[in-house]
Amino acid sequence: MSETYFLGAVSGGSFRTEFGSIIADSSYFTYILKGGAGTGKSSMMKRIAEHFENRFHIVRYCCSSDPGSLDAVVIPELKTAVCDGTAPHVFEPVYPGICQQYIDLGQYWDSARLSENRAGIIDAADRNRSLLSRAKRFTSAAADICSDTFQIGADCLLAEKLEGFVGRTAKKLLGRKSGGEGSRRLLRLTALTEYGIMTHHETLESCFDVFTLRDELYAATDYLLSRLADEACLRGFDVILSPDQMLSDAAYQHLVIPELGIAFISGTAAAESQHRGAQRLNLMRFYDKSLLTARRIRIRMNRQAAADLTTEAAAAIREAKAVHDELETYYIAAMDHPALDKLTDKIISDTESKIPK
Repeated sequence: MSETYFLGAVSGGSFRTEFGSIIADSSYFTYILKGGAGTGKSSMMKRIAEHFENRFHIVRYCCSSDPGSLDAVVIPELKTAVCDGTAPHVFEPVYPGICQQYIDLGQYWDSARLSENRAGIIDAADRNRSLLSRAKRFTSAAADICSDTFQIGADCLLAEKLEGFVGRTAKKLLGRKSGGEGSRRLLRLTALTEYGIMTHHETLESCFDVFTLRDELYAATDYLLSRLADEACLRGFDVILSPDQMLSDAAYQHLVIPELGIAFISGTAAAESQHRGAQRLNLMRFYDKSLLTARRIRIRMNRQAAADLTTEAAAAIREAKAVHDELETYYIAAMDHPALDKLTDKIISDTESKIPK
């Protein structure tokens, strides 16, 4: 079985990721790869994931700027992680040489060959940075508008009615498991990419009870997921919560309870879901209709403005990706690929040594 998430996303004006918790876990050994575009980081991680996938559970973390590229790979059973430690997700060792190891991929490039393309590299790097900054501005503006819509929802929420629904749902779906309280993990199933808002639906394939949520105002979704996560943890179940990038990570968008095979998904992910037997929940019934009526113009304007800004952000990310591809060509041509293959083989061999005989 494999899972796929996004390593992080631009949220609230800055890049946010929760991957640092794995690096800080002293039971893991993490290889932190340093190197620019085209230095082979993603290709290395793909090879490592493919090597172990038939025998072990693999967790892949994709890049939100380029969903086809990997930013990290984790093999939980072998307590091993490999990640891209370059900007915007700069990671530092917590226990250097003991639990984390830097790998400088710059030692495998031909500096003289790169110097021949100095002007082109600098130009492409500057254009890429400018386009990503533009995307960040659009994303931040869209998040501000979505947050205003969330506040409208919070002001109009029928909390008592929704709390009753939470109680009935928890009683129906959640049993009781002994062994203490469950844990929470924050993992990103959804992010804004060059293709628009994208969700890794394949991660949900192991769930046999999927609930899609209709909620145009976000607040009921966040309340429901927060409370169900509380109830599941109290009963001893671990949960996965996915923060909402378009709400500056201030609210939850999805909830997965792996042991029970239950998932609640919202937003575009709910609309796109092709999961067989998925049950639809209309959370709009948990808002005061008379209060919403008085705010309908503001809600409609927010919806259109957020959609337009999201479209512009995705377009900027798409342009940045094209420039990034251009930048990669310079480095790919200058890399010592046989040496990179040997390095990948060494990481695979060292990880293999952790497998119990």
